[in-house]
Amino acid sequence: MRVELNGTVPRPSTSLAAAFFTGAGVMHFARPDFFESIVPEWFRDKRLANSVSGAAEIALGLGLLPARTRRASALSLIALVVAVFPANIDMAINNVEVKPVDGKMSRSVGTAVGAGRVVNWVRLPLQIPIAVALWRIARQAAPTLNTTTVNAA
Repeated sequence: MRVELNGTVPRPSTSLAAAFFTGAGVMHFARPDFFESIVPEWFRDKRLANSVSGAAEIALGLGLLPARTRRASALSLIALVVAVFPANIDMAINNVEVKPVDGKMSRSVGTAVGAGRVVNWVRLPLQIPIAVALWRIARQAAPTLNTTTVNAA
């Protein structure tokens, strides 16, 4: 007997993406000082930005697991990657360094040098493969027509 799962069990790459985003979302609440310090200065409420993006990463990351929500979650995560991209640009062009100050992570503008500066710039193109991977998950999760055969006897 052969059982067709019809995409109900996530592929390993989907499970990996779910773990990545869910874990990142949890870290927004475990280390809010770090995530709030990367929010650009022009965004007024750093706590709100951190909480909303962290909660979205958790909900959408977990949403990649059930087949029913996988496509919507993958597409929504692409939107989230795009939405937070300005923070990555800000870190790169303003040489932002996140460093400990009095036991908390703090934003320091213009002080990123060496590896820190490189990481800020490398982070920008890395968003592309993340978005592409999420796009593939969304395409693989595209709704399929399920047909039911009824025996008329």
